[in-house]
Order: sequence, then C-alpha cells, then structure tokens
Amino acid sequence: MFEELQILSLERQFISELYSCTKIPETLVCLERVLHQLVSPEGLYIRYEHPLSGFYEKSSGNKADTAKNAFLSGISPDGLHHVLFPFGEEKYKSGMVSILTKTDPGPARLCSMERVLGFCSRNITYFELLQKLEQYARNQELLLRELRHRTHNNLQFMLATIPYLVPETESLHIDLRTTIEQRLHGLIVLSSIWDSQSIEEAVSAPSYFISVARTLRKLWLEGRASLELSLEVDESLVISKDIATTIALIENELVTNTLKHCSATFPEIHINLKQVNNTLIFTYQELDDSRLEDREIVKELKAPYVSEHKTRGEGQDIICGLVQKIGGILLSKPGTENGTGYYFSASFPL
Repeated sequence: MFEELQILSLERQFISELYSCTKIPETLVCLERVLHQLVSPEGLYIRYEHPLSGFYEKSSGNKADTAKNAFLSGISPDGLHHVLFPFGEEKYKSGMVSILTKTDPGPARLCSMERVLGFCSRNITYFELLQKLEQYARNQELLLRELRHRTHNNLQFMLATIPYLVPETESLHIDLRTTIEQRLHGLIVLSSIWDSQSIEEAVSAPSYFISVARTLRKLWLEGRASLELSLEVDESLVISKDIATTIALIENELVTNTLKHCSATFPEIHINLKQVNNTLIFTYQELDDSRLEDREIVKELKAPYVSEHKTRGEGQDIICGLVQKIGGILLSKPGTENGTGYYFSASFPL
C-alpha cells in the first residue's frame, strides 16, 4: 500500500509540473526527474525527434552511454534490466525512453512509467498542435500581406489610369472625377496603414490612431487645415482590427468632406476618442462658426451609365453604413450642433 501511495504522489507531482511547462525541453526535464524518482535507473536515455519541433535528447546516470547504445543497437546489456518505452505525438511516436536498472522495477512501477509517459505524450501533442497553428498563422500572414500588397498596387494602377478611362467631357463633371481620385488616393494611404500593422485579431488603439492621424495630415491637411487628436483611452487598450480600420475609414471620409464643403479658409478639426467602460466614443468636430446651411453642398452629377443615382455630396450614407457595419451606434449624425460647426459622434463596442 505504501508503494502505491508513493507512486500516486509522484504522478500527481509530475502532472502539476507539466502545467508549468511551456516548451518540449522543459517537459523532458520533468520526465527525467520523475523517472529517476520512480525506478532509480543506472542509466537513462531520452530521445525525441519531430519534423516541427526538432531533435532533443537527454541522458543521465552512471551507465547513460550504455542505455543509449542499448537503444541504438537493440541489444540489452548483460546483468541489467533494459526497459524501452515509446512516447510522443500519436501520429509519429518519435520519442523513446531507454532505462537500465539493476533489478526488475516491478509491475506497479512499470505501469506508473507508462502512465507518466502517456501524460508526457499528451503534453507534447499539445505543444505540437500549437506549433502547427503558429506555422499556419505565419503562412496566412504571408498570404494576406501578398494579397494586400497586390490590392495596394491595383489601387495605384486604377488611380493612374483614371485620366484615360474617365476623360473630361461635357457629360461628366470634373468634380466627379476628382472625387473618385480622392477616394482611391485615400484607400491607397489607408491600405498602407493596414500593411504597417501586424495581422492580428486586435491592434493597439493609441498607436494605431496616432498613425492614422499622422497619415491624414500628410495626405490631405498640409497647408489646408489642422487636425488635433485627443485620446482618452488606456495605453494598453487593444481593439479589433475590424473596428480600428472602420474608424480609420470614417475619419478619412469626414476629413475629405471637411476640405470639400467647409466654408472656413483654414478649418480646425478636432477628433476625440474616449473609452467609457466597454465602449469607445468617437467625436469629430470642426471648430468654426459656420452653419450647415452655409456649407457648399456640391451636387455630384450621376454617371451616364447609372440610372436614378442620387448623391448628397457629404457621404452621410457611407459614414452611417460604416458605423452600423461594426455594430456601432450613431450618437449624432453628420451635421451642426447648436450652431457650433460640423459635428459627428458615434459609439463602438470594445
């Protein structure tokens, strides 16, 4: 009874140690320790090899080299008990333990070694699965980067060929072509922002929106307007990639609308992002005394090949659609607020 209790205690200790292991070599160190405690071998040789993980081996005891040679040759040395156990991921079983003892370990300890190696195999299988997932993620990232790179190049090609594809004619107003070029240019810059970010489920909110503001200043606002970004969020806040890129598209749409429609000579744009519990509140405001009715509403002419196409010139449907796309709530539609200037506000779930 005492032997069974001792074996059970060693197995429990081994399992608890496995939970703290983060790599296969650490698992093999724990395995070596528990095998010494179970059978006190004269020689112990542990070998593990896997296509993803690489090659590992450990040996200990006075006759460690003998245990290794017994494994390689398949011949048991005289005067010693030789025990050979396979372990590892079920598909490969590429791990092997070679143990030399003076006496027969007995059924209880042999069964315990089998259980310990089973626990070790499950732990190693878990690590192997993680490595496969990491490899798949790296492959996916490379493919997505290539896809976005090609998209970026295609947008640039479209922008360069617009003068030839959409020539200036009496039936097509120049403002419409200018708007198309601005939209394509904005998408090109925003795609550059996306490429600078790692392809993850979430991104750092402060660094991402600072990058967006810097890009918008460089793209649209130099010498034409000022942009002040206020962040009232935790420095460690991360948000989903979908929400981050959608807010960037909204910012780009609002900034271009300001430059196109604002009556002020040099408008001042303030963007505020505030974290309130599990909500991110986005506010956009032009700090001038212009009124909505004073804004120059440009009536874009419809394309001759599109029937009954209506435009209001300020992209309100685009902005509202982007907010709804990621489950946001409109707190204020694009317009004026108490006569203080152009204003927009929305909240997004974190």
